[in-house]
Amino acid sequence: MSVYVTKDFKYKEFACPDCGVSRPINPNLIYRLQNLRDMVNIPIYISSGIRCKKYNKHIGGYINSPHLTGKAVDIYAKNMTIKQLAIKAKEAGFTRVGLYPENHFIHIDIIRPWRSASWIRRKGEYIYYKTLELALTKL
Repeated sequence: MSVYVTKDFKYKEFACPDCGVSRPINPNLIYRLQNLRDMVNIPIYISSGIRCKKYNKHIGGYINSPHLTGKAVDIYAKNMTIKQLAIKAKEAGFTRVGLYPENHFIHIDIIRPWRSASWIRRKGEYIYYKTLELALTKL
């Protein structure tokens, strides 16, 4: 039997894919993720939630990734473009949105934007933008 964190998300969906360990997930992230799910009214899939340091390093994640502290998830939704999903994520209150068009997912987190609120990763390189709106014009 799976334990649900919200009505639509199971706790195991957030677990590290490498070690399977689940660490605490920030309640603000969970609240906003469920809010996003309610807004789009279709399933949202978590491709990366909590990460252990080993796995984060293995996939080339940022050394201080919010995935390490339960403040970020990478998600996708079938029958929705990443642009559509990103717009809804911002409406749901996520503070930073990363766009990965080659892999068809977005990164969303609740970290206060510092230099950028959004980015696009193409061909292994990151381009940073002050706003999601600006990043979306570059897709």
